[in-house]
Amino acid sequence: MSNIKAKRSLQRKVSLRLSLAMTVFIVGVFLILRVVITPAFEKLELKAAHADLVRADQAIQTDIDNLKAITLDWGLWDDIYEYAAGRNQGFQRSNLDRSTLENLGLDMLAIYEFGGRLKWGELHYEGEDIPLEKLELLGAGQPAAKLLTEHATPDSGALGIVNTALGPMIISSQPILHNNGSGPVAGTLIMAQFANEARLERLRARTEVDMTWMLVEQYVIEGEHELSDIPIGELPVHLSDGFVTNCIVRADILGNPYLLVSTKTPRAISALGSRTASAALLFLVTAGVLLIVLLWWFMKRTIIQPIDLLVDHINKIRKSGDLNDKLNLDSDDELGILAMQYDKLTSEVHETRAALLQQSFKAGKADTAAEVLHNIRNAMTPMINGLDRLGKAFKITDSLHVKEAVENLSDPDCDPAKAEKFVQYLDASFDRIGTVHAEASEDLKVVSSQARQVEGILTDQEKFTNVAPVSESLVIDEVIEEASLVIPKDSSTEIEVEMTDELEKFRVVAHRIDLLQVLSNLILNAYESIQRAGRAGGKISLRACETVIDEINMVQLTVCDNGTGFDEEIRNKVFQRGFTSKSKGDTRGLGLHWCANAVSSMGGRIFADSKGEGQGAEFHVLLPAAQGG
Repeated sequence: MSNIKAKRSLQRKVSLRLSLAMTVFIVGVFLILRVVITPAFEKLELKAAHADLVRADQAIQTDIDNLKAITLDWGLWDDIYEYAAGRNQGFQRSNLDRSTLENLGLDMLAIYEFGGRLKWGELHYEGEDIPLEKLELLGAGQPAAKLLTEHATPDSGALGIVNTALGPMIISSQPILHNNGSGPVAGTLIMAQFANEARLERLRARTEVDMTWMLVEQYVIEGEHELSDIPIGELPVHLSDGFVTNCIVRADILGNPYLLVSTKTPRAISALGSRTASAALLFLVTAGVLLIVLLWWFMKRTIIQPIDLLVDHINKIRKSGDLNDKLNLDSDDELGILAMQYDKLTSEVHETRAALLQQSFKAGKADTAAEVLHNIRNAMTPMINGLDRLGKAFKITDSLHVKEAVENLSDPDCDPAKAEKFVQYLDASFDRIGTVHAEASEDLKVVSSQARQVEGILTDQEKFTNVAPVSESLVIDEVIEEASLVIPKDSSTEIEVEMTDELEKFRVVAHRIDLLQVLSNLILNAYESIQRAGRAGGKISLRACETVIDEINMVQLTVCDNGTGFDEEIRNKVFQRGFTSKSKGDTRGLGLHWCANAVSSMGGRIFADSKGEGQGAEFHVLLPAAQGG
């Protein structure tokens, strides 16, 4: 009965997982298509519609600029200058007639004398010549009359769209000057073109944009808007089922909102996007369903059924107690190998398990002891060096004959000259004792610091079985300064330790004792590598930088030396347990192996690099960056 329950439970779990995966897949595909793909098409459509509006507006502006160019070309002409000044009447017969307006594509051309009096003017409207007064634009009292007809300086002028009684016009008004642009101003030249349906059709053909325009006043009336609410520039986009409508308001020559230009762009892109998304969703859902069905069939044949056989066989052995009963599973995959090895496993399981437990316990104890002893040895190195220096200091004080000098000075029969020398000797001796005392104090501080470090190592090991090391936010340079004490002060090898200023800016999340031991190991290894290389000027550089690995902010510490270095083969083995590149007896090959384990336990990584033997080495430690560090 238990076998049946297990079988159903496994099948149920697999079915639920596959159903959940299918549901998540469908929902994910739908969300991607609706939240990402479809909006992307709509955004592209809005961008294309806006481009149509820009193209339409630029086409209108191009016509305005072209009209200005023609006006400037005529306005800078000595012949028309003389005519406006009343000295070249033949200019009118030669140049001012209906053909001139037709050749220039103009609907209106007017020349005003300086001061605003009309010299000559002609207006064509719907194929007929009509008086300029019909425009109700340039007469006295009209708002734009003075702006268009009177120019006092050579750099004045007017350009844009104006409202007339016959409809909107594109107009350009420029001062009449000499060929070289010099004055004084002789008058004003005005050229204009109607912004009518014919011009609109030409603009549509030229831009291939479905554009139209209307007066802002008409837009206000039809849309029930307030004129004061209509800004100059683009209006909000209007979306309908079939079109994207963009509008822009152009100002007239007086700066007032006047002409509303609109474009209608068919919503073909969003329609295509919707069809594409629907087709993709249908295809992916169909493919997903087929994949889930095939996966379920495959898992049942290759995993569930063999596992059922294995469970039945285990239950049979449990009931019979016969470990020689064979499991006949005809398969060449991992489950088949499992079945073939099962008989051997059952006969050895108790014995092997006991042996492995005992071996694991002993190996764990041995590893822990070796690592602790190695770390204590590193901490003891500066302590022993400090104690050696203390011993030398005491020998120095013992060699001073202070007691004899005091006894001689106490002798009443002491010669005054000798007494003076004894006093000088005592002063020098006390100075020497003071110096030795100061050095001894520093050495005692080092010994005390390393003793506390040893105590911390032992305390950590004492708590290791019950409490995991507590990580904290650490300033890198503080830990490095303490770790650098591992280098002997009285070493015959001259070593320069360089720490960059950037170190104090970085903080990491780590266990202080472990990090201190890791850095002490690396710095001591660098020191010993320089000694083995026999460098006259050894250098150990420590630097740090920020980096991101797997979307996690990390700090990379680098310990660089100019020691012996290593080749590619050693680089691949340097963190292996028991491996060492040092001479026999120098080490047991535990330092870097322990460092790798310690850094890994703190959520970091460690790797080494070298350009080759004799070219120094770099050890890089990656640790999680502290927040705000």
